[in-house]
Amino acid sequence: MAVKRFLLLVSLAIFASLLLTGCGARAGAGETAAAASDAALAVDLPALTIDFDANGAPSLGGAPLSSFAALLPAGLADLNLGSDVVGQLTAANIQHIQITTVPTGLLILVNGEPIPSLRWDSEKLANLGDVVDLLGPAAPPVIKAVLPIISDVGLGVALRFPVAQGADMIPMQVAGDASAAATARAAQQAFAAEIGVAPVIRIPVVYDIDGNYTVQGITDAEWQALTGAPFGQLKLDGNLVKDAVAAGITGATVRTDAEGIHIALNGKELPVLGWAEGELSHLLKLAAGAGMLDAADMDAAALTQVVDALLPVIQSSNIEINVTFPSQ
Repeated sequence: MAVKRFLLLVSLAIFASLLLTGCGARAGAGETAAAASDAALAVDLPALTIDFDANGAPSLGGAPLSSFAALLPAGLADLNLGSDVVGQLTAANIQHIQITTVPTGLLILVNGEPIPSLRWDSEKLANLGDVVDLLGPAAPPVIKAVLPIISDVGLGVALRFPVAQGADMIPMQVAGDASAAATARAAQQAFAAEIGVAPVIRIPVVYDIDGNYTVQGITDAEWQALTGAPFGQLKLDGNLVKDAVAAGITGATVRTDAEGIHIALNGKELPVLGWAEGELSHLLKLAAGAGMLDAADMDAAALTQVVDALLPVIQSSNIEINVTFPSQ
């Protein structure tokens, strides 16, 4: 373990040297240093900024990324997105993507605003460590090495793409009243004021060792007959259930609320996929711009309006699915 920690720290030092070549503002910069002021280890650096040209070739500080082959992991120096991918990003007006760590999570920003990203605290990270221990050899070694120090390391990478002719430049971080976060907060507040009490749905699902399930004693086939919905697709592969039981997993919970999507194993909550700051609204806007909401029988703008209207309902509802697996 000591050797792995040493190699990880060496990697961070190499990464820091690259940052001196191509650095830029990082979302959450300074938060890690402030939170880890009394910690033995603290790393809080600007974002490593990689620019892609119209052909998909990357550069760092104006030099081809391949120039840094000796400092980069194998294969990374040869990275090329290709002209087709870059063309699609430019057509969708996606100007930059930033991935960054802060003490409370892993943020992914597209065009300066976050999409649903991971949020955690010390308890959730400890629970994730317990899950990694349960998985044993099946867990990637890098996860075991990173988890103990991830809250004390603030790093990020920003990928920038060509901007379409005539398009307005989008800042690396967008804030203010026009941001998706501000718009989403206003919509949620209006919805909460209208309905008073948030909707609640709680569903207990019990699986047997072969992957069949019941809800309140009613089988999937009976649910399907009652509703016409394809509930049979919720069956699990028997081997998956057996592996979960063998790993000591007796239950899982998936829960949504205004904060995001929560997942717990054996009652221990893991990092949250957060959407409390307008992440879903921004993701919807990006999907519409990329043509992902186009439908043959419905105007994309109309579909976007419908989905956007449903977001406050989705984000304000407390939905919980409790899954129980057979004991060994």
